[in-house]
Amino acid sequence: MTSKIKFNLVAYTLLLLTCCSSCISYSLSGVSLAADIKTISIQNLENSSGEGPSNLTQIVTNNLKNFYRRNTNLTMLQSDGDLQLEGQIVSFTITPAAVQREGNFDVAGLNRLTMGVQVRFVNAKNPDENFDQLFTISQDFAQNVDITQIPTATIDELSERLNTEIFNKTVANW
Repeated sequence: MTSKIKFNLVAYTLLLLTCCSSCISYSLSGVSLAADIKTISIQNLENSSGEGPSNLTQIVTNNLKNFYRRNTNLTMLQSDGDLQLEGQIVSFTITPAAVQREGNFDVAGLNRLTMGVQVRFVNAKNPDENFDQLFTISQDFAQNVDITQIPTATIDELSERLNTEIFNKTVANW
C-alpha cells in the first residue's frame, strides 16, 4: 500500500505541475514572457536621419534581430508575430562633448556620437504592454577621430547597448 500511495502522490504532483506550467510565464536571461508568446516580428529600422553610413539600417536591424535570437526562444516571423517591433533611426549626430579653451578659440576636447531609434512595440496577446518610445545612446570620441570613418564595430557596440535597452523594455519588463 505504501508504494501505491507514493506512486499516486508523485503522479498527482506531476499532473499539477503540468497543468500549472501552461499558466505561468518563463524566464530565460531575464526574459519575462507569457507562455502563449511564441513569435516575434522585427521590421527594418529605416534611417530617417539622413546621416551615418549607408548600411546603418542593415547594421542596426540585423543586430536587433540577432539580439532577440540569442536571448529568447521566440520564432522570428516576417510579420504579425505575437510581439512586433518596428521603427526608425531618427538621429545619428555628432556634437562637441567637452569644449576646451585653446588660446582665443573654443575647441571640442571630445566629440559625442548619438544615435536615436524610435520604436513602436506591439504585444498582440497583451495590448496593455504596447508602446511607442525613443531610445537614445551616445559614445564619446577623441577630437582627432575622423567621425566619417567610424568603424562598423563601433556602430555594432552602440546598437548592442541600444538593443539591451529595447529588449529590457519589451520582454524583460525592466
